Amino acid sequence: MEHTQDTRSLAAVIVHTFILITTALLSLTGNSLVCIAFYRSRRLRTITNFYVLSLAVADLMVAVLLFPFGAVASGFRRWPFSFNLCQFAGFLAVYWGQVSTCTLALTSINRYFCVVKPLKYSKYFTRKKTILSIVVVWVSLLVQTLSLYTVPVIYRWDYDNLYCRATFPDETVERLFFIFCGCLFTVPMVLVILGYSRVYCVVRQHNTAVFPFLQGSSVQQGTHISAQEIKASRVLFAALFGYCICWIPFIVILILQFGFQVTIPHYAKPMYPLFSAISSWINPIIYGFMNRSMRKEFRNTLLCRKD
Repeated sequence: MEHTQDTRSLAAVIVHTFILITTALLSLTGNSLVCIAFYRSRRLRTITNFYVLSLAVADLMVAVLLFPFGAVASGFRRWPFSFNLCQFAGFLAVYWGQVSTCTLALTSINRYFCVVKPLKYSKYFTRKKTILSIVVVWVSLLVQTLSLYTVPVIYRWDYDNLYCRATFPDETVERLFFIFCGCLFTVPMVLVILGYSRVYCVVRQHNTAVFPFLQGSSVQQGTHISAQEIKASRVLFAALFGYCICWIPFIVILILQFGFQVTIPHYAKPMYPLFSAISSWINPIIYGFMNRSMRKEFRNTLLCRKD
C-alpha cells in the first residue's frame, strides 16, 4: 500500500496529525451547523443558499469519510486500513474537489444572472431548476470519477502528501492524468473568477449610481440592485476567495510535481493537501461572520433555542 517511505520527523508527524484531526472536527461541526440552519430557518432557504448547502454536504462527506482515516494514517506513519478503503479514500478526494469547484461555478453563474442579467434571473433560476442543476453536477461528476477505473489506476497512501494518491503503471499516463486533473479544477475556477469579476464591476457601478441618489439626485431606472443580493454576493465572493487560497497551491503543485516532474521541496509537500483540507471548514466561518441570519441560526442551534 505504501507509495513512499515516511521520512517525516516526529514533530512533523504530530503537527500534521493534529491539523488533520482539527480539520475533521471543525469541518464536521461547521458544516453540520450550516445544514441544521438551512433546515430550521425558512428564511435561509433561498435559491443561492441551495448552493451553500451543496458545498456543506460535500465538506461534511469528507469530514466523516476521509479526514479521520488520513489523521490515523498520519499518526501511525503508515496506512493501517484495507486496500479497498484506500481506493475509496483516493476516489473520494478527487470527487470532493471536483464537486466543490463545480458547485462554486454554479454559484458564480447564479450571481452573474442575479446581478448582471436580473431580467433573466427568474427564468433560469427557480428552486426546481437549481436543485436539478446541483443533482446533475453531483451525478455527472460521480460517473466521470468512476470512469477513471476503466484504466489501471491504483490509489496508494503517500506519506509525503498525506493522502491516497493515484498511481499508474505507465509513467506517461500518470503524468497526463495529473495534468488533466489540474485542468478539471482550473477551467471551472477561471469561469468562477471571470463571473465574479463581472459581478464586482456591476456592483461597483451600482454603488456609484446610488450614492448621488442618496444625496438627492436622480438615479437611472434599472440600475437598482437590492442590498440583500449585494450582501449575498459579498459573502459568496469571500467564500470563493477562501476556496482559491486553499486550492490554488494544491492545483499548481499537483501539476508541477506529478504532471511535469518538477522537484518540490520536501517540507512543502504535506502543506498543499493540508491547505486544501482547510477549505472544508472555512466556509461555515465565513457564513457565520458575514451572514447575520446564518449567524443567528448557528447561535440558536448551539444554545438549543427554537427561535
